[in-house]
Amino acid sequence: PTNMIVRRIAFNTIISVAARIFGTIIALVNVGFITRYLGKDIFGEYVTILAFLSIFSIIADFGLYSLLVRDISRPGADEKKIIGNIFSLRIISLIIVLAAAAGISLFFPYSAMVKSGVIIGAFSFLFLSSSQVLVGIFQKYLKMNRVALAEIIGRIINLALIIWFIQMKLGFLWIIAALTFGSFANFAVTFFYARRFVPIVLQFDFVFWKKIFKEALPIAISIALTAVYFKVAIIMLSIMKPADHVGIYGVAYKVLENLIFFPAMFVGVIMPLLSDYAVSNKEKFKFIFQKSFDIIALMAMPIVFGVIVSAKSIILLIGGSDFLTDTPLVLQILAFAVIFIFFGNLFGNSIIALGRQKTAIWIYGGGAIFNIVANVIMISKYSYFGAAISTIFTEMLVTILMLFLISQNTNFFPSIKTAFKALVGSLTMYATLSFIGDLNLLWNIIIGATTYCVVIYLLRALNRNDLRLFFK
Repeated sequence: PTNMIVRRIAFNTIISVAARIFGTIIALVNVGFITRYLGKDIFGEYVTILAFLSIFSIIADFGLYSLLVRDISRPGADEKKIIGNIFSLRIISLIIVLAAAAGISLFFPYSAMVKSGVIIGAFSFLFLSSSQVLVGIFQKYLKMNRVALAEIIGRIINLALIIWFIQMKLGFLWIIAALTFGSFANFAVTFFYARRFVPIVLQFDFVFWKKIFKEALPIAISIALTAVYFKVAIIMLSIMKPADHVGIYGVAYKVLENLIFFPAMFVGVIMPLLSDYAVSNKEKFKFIFQKSFDIIALMAMPIVFGVIVSAKSIILLIGGSDFLTDTPLVLQILAFAVIFIFFGNLFGNSIIALGRQKTAIWIYGGGAIFNIVANVIMISKYSYFGAAISTIFTEMLVTILMLFLISQNTNFFPSIKTAFKALVGSLTMYATLSFIGDLNLLWNIIIGATTYCVVIYLLRALNRNDLRLFFK
């Protein structure tokens, strides 16, 4: 039975990673079609709508997904009651918050088209967020391949509709509508499969809701504050600068968004170990934390310098020639934030494992305040460059503070020996690609990855035991 569970976990992990990579490719192709069709100005309005709704959608999450996974995984859990109530609570909170978003958008200095787009796009986030809370069911039963299928179907439908709407020249709001149709397809497939495991019936046990609210509040506050400092730059840019400035920043930011799923997936795999050892064995917690720190360093460093050296090729591929003026430099600046976002995933989950999420609220709150102040100053002077710089320093501040909190609670500070070797390998890769000169993106990836792996091997940044542990 143990071997069977291990095989199922491995299968689910591989399927999830493969599906996410495929989904990311579809998403980037999607962006490529949209940017070429809309141009910088209208694409800026498209990015504004998504960022605006994203903040409210994240707030409406209220930590319900984490609580659903935890509660239905406990022995003897009443799955039907837990899922029915949390699913109902999620839908109601989404309707209230997204309706508020549509109403609040009317008071922003946006065009009538953007305000209409917020209303249409709100349905997309309603379906998407409703399906996300059900993912906990598949996580418990180790059937994440169904979630992967639903996500891929939704993305393919979204892409197909966008191509069709572009050919029909239906206009901007139909592009937003395509997103809504894709999200509905994702939700429909997810809901269909979820009902095979647990009957899903809307329930309104207000005593249970009160208990959930009380437990979810610290998580909800942290999530809300994270949403502020992660998305607010686009909103502030949309208020303070013309739409084309938002478009330039938005293309670079889309690349960043599609890179940062790697650490989230990796940390998701090792989170149960961190949670277990944080309580049962602090020495093993430190060991797993150090190895995870090393692996994330080995992933993050080459991505940062690879993006920097290939920024022009990436933007040309995704955004087209209209975005070549300043967008590659914005992407190069944002690339440095990847390091802190990668480590921030590990540190944030480690803090939850250690049970210190209430203390972390102050860190996220400080990050949100710093980000808003920095953006007010930097965007007014440097526009999208200022927004990118503010993002780097905000991520750096929050990540460093989280590391100090972990260190304080474990009396442990991770070794940077492997991280330094990753930096040497990445700089060697960067120098090699810079010396060779302009190649297409595929050749940059092949030559860069080969150079990096050779240097990492020669420096013995990873040994066989580390690889064996990682795959185990």
